[in-house]
Amino acid sequence: MLGKRIKAIGVVVVLSHASVPQAAEVIAHRADNLSGQMIGGGTAVLLGGAAGGPIGAIVGGILGAWLGGEVQQVTGASGDAYLVKTDDGEVLRLRSPNHQFEVGDAVSIQGIRPVPVAHAAAIKSD
Repeated sequence: MLGKRIKAIGVVVVLSHASVPQAAEVIAHRADNLSGQMIGGGTAVLLGGAAGGPIGAIVGGILGAWLGGEVQQVTGASGDAYLVKTDDGEVLRLRSPNHQFEVGDAVSIQGIRPVPVAHAAAIKSD
C-alpha cells in the first residue's frame, strides 16, 4: 500500500515538472550581452575587492558588468534575446543561440528556448 502511494507521488512529481511546449509569438528582438556582463562583472569584482575592499568590490562589479556588456556589443558579439508573448498573455525574455526570429513569428517554447513551430513539430514526431 505504501509502495503504491510512493510510486503515485513520484509519477505526479515527474509529470508536474515535465517540459510542456507552449505556443507563443515573438514581439521584440533585443541584443543579449549577458555573457560579457558576467565576465566583466566577475573579473572587476575581484580586482576591485583586492584594490579597495568591500566598497571596491561593489563599485568594481557594477562598472565591470556595464563595461563588459558594452564591449560585447561594440565588438558585435551580442547574442539574440527575444521578448515572447505566450498564449496566456505572459511576456518572457528568452535567449536563442540556435535560431533567429522576426517580430510576429510563431514559436514554441521548449524549456528555456524558443524554437520555430515547424522545428518543434518535427521534434515531437520523432
